[in-house]
Amino acid sequence: MEFSNAALRYLVAVYELSDGGSAVRSVDIARMMEVSPASVVHMMGVLSQGGFVRKRRYGQVQLTGEGIRTANRLYTKAALLEAFFLQELGVDDQIARRDAVSCLFALSEESIEHICCRTLQKEAREPIILQASGA
Repeated sequence: MEFSNAALRYLVAVYELSDGGSAVRSVDIARMMEVSPASVVHMMGVLSQGGFVRKRRYGQVQLTGEGIRTANRLYTKAALLEAFFLQELGVDDQIARRDAVSCLFALSEESIEHICCRTLQKEAREPIILQASGA
C-alpha cells in the first residue's frame, strides 16, 4: 500500500512524540503538527488501515512494529538532513528541522542518500550536534 507524504509526516510525528513506542494522544499530534484534531483522526485511520498504528482508548494511538521500523527509517534520514543543513549550510535550528522533514518527500532517494553519506562522512571527522526535540 502506497502512503501519501502527509501520512508519512504524521507517522514521523507520532514516532517523535512516542519516544519510539509509547501511546500518544491525538491532541498532542494536532498541537505538534499545527493541524485540527479532525485531521489527526482521519490520518490515524489511514495509518491504522496500513498497519502502522493501533488506535487505543481515549484518542490515543500507538505505533506497531512496522510503524516503528518505517518511522525510524524516515526519522534517521531527517536527522541526517537536519545535521547537513545545520553544519554545512548554517541554517537556523528550527528551519533546518522543518526543511529536513520536507526534503524527505521532495528530494529523490538518490539525493537524500548522497546528503546522508556526506553527513556521515563528516561525522566521522567531527561529531554531529543536534538540538533536542522541543528545545
